[in-house]
Amino acid sequence: MNRAFTPAQRVFRLPTTTFARKTLTVLFTVLVGVSASFSVNLVGTLFITEIIILMAAPFLILFSRRKLWRSGLPTIFLLLGLWLLGQVLTDIYRETARHDWMRGQANIAVFGVEIAFLVIWIGGSERLQMLFIGSYALGSLLAVRLQPSPSSSGDDWKFGYSTGAILLVVLISCYFYQRRRYVIVGILLGGLLVLNLFENFRSPVLFLLIIMALLLPIIPERIGRLTILRAPDTAKGVIVKAAIALVAAWGALHLVHLVTAAGLLGEAATSKNQVESQAPVGILFGGRPEIFVSCQAVMHSPLLGYGSWAKDLTYVEMLYDISREWGLPVSLDYAEEYGLGLIPTHSYLMGAWVWAGILGAVFWAYIFILAARATFRLVLYRPPLAPVYGWFLISLMWNILFSPFGSSSRMTVALSIVIILYLHDYEPVGHPSRPDESFFPTRGWVRHRVGRVARVPQ
Repeated sequence: MNRAFTPAQRVFRLPTTTFARKTLTVLFTVLVGVSASFSVNLVGTLFITEIIILMAAPFLILFSRRKLWRSGLPTIFLLLGLWLLGQVLTDIYRETARHDWMRGQANIAVFGVEIAFLVIWIGGSERLQMLFIGSYALGSLLAVRLQPSPSSSGDDWKFGYSTGAILLVVLISCYFYQRRRYVIVGILLGGLLVLNLFENFRSPVLFLLIIMALLLPIIPERIGRLTILRAPDTAKGVIVKAAIALVAAWGALHLVHLVTAAGLLGEAATSKNQVESQAPVGILFGGRPEIFVSCQAVMHSPLLGYGSWAKDLTYVEMLYDISREWGLPVSLDYAEEYGLGLIPTHSYLMGAWVWAGILGAVFWAYIFILAARATFRLVLYRPPLAPVYGWFLISLMWNILFSPFGSSSRMTVALSIVIILYLHDYEPVGHPSRPDESFFPTRGWVRHRVGRVARVPQ
């Protein structure tokens, strides 16, 4: 009888015992996760985990290439290939410097390999996903001490400890979420929210409020015979939850205004929030004027990009003019010297569009749509790891619009795509085709309906 091997078993076939295979699988997963925050400089910044993945991926793909044909993944790779093609053609047309085009094209290619590796290795297992995320969080905390970045010296929380600490707490909340201990989940996520609020790290405040609004029963479904809120295991219930999430996003903005007006932040943070909130476009875009500059660059060349590491001092000066007009602190000499004259983008979507042309934008627009659909399924089915899945999905949609791509974000985006594909095929525990293999097994209990648990008759 033919035996179906998992990807880990196919790679580690020399050990004959199940225990040995499981041990090697766990150790390798932890190694890849922990080393994701430690980097070396080769062509550009390359993380140690990426070196490991580049060496291991060919063997893993050879043994388990069928997993790359799972629903949705071929389209992602097709659009990723078109993005790379657009970058190559743009670099040729713009005569991009060799060092720059090598870094720009390698950024896309390594990203693609990471997606393939993670989909095969952890894509079908909640346990391995959780182990990898936990290892990544621990590695992030260790890197702050062992290999701190220049930016972390100016803000130890935002550019240092926040990534690992937030992920670990959100992972811990999954344990209580599976057991419907929603009060404990709310305390954990709420504590993180307050910490980030007083550290003036504003985007996690938004993410955490949205996650709490989408996944926690903040408003009771029913009081007596009166239905207050439809259960989120229906499409209408998800829509109602989405409306509550929009209210939560509005609330996050006003929380920042509230603590700023109350003088509860430091002098620098208070000044920053006050200046950005007085910008004509509000605090959201007031802190990201690069978006308006990149839009101008795209309008000037909508189909063809400006090349890898696109440089044009015209747009640097445009950012300076906008910032001065809005009263934002800015130094033109600093932007030209330390920003290397790069066209300001501060967005996955706009960055790819400026560098590679329209084909780069198409890829990120498609990923944004997939992330939105996965969020819908997350609220509909509420799997055991829903809080941490929600963190990655909400972060991904935000970053596509408002954060630069590259460096450490390659790994987190690849992991987010794994989560998107996992949720695309997700079936609730108790479904005949899906056994309960959660990292947090509930002894004697099974889930017959999503979000509901029932005692197994003894």
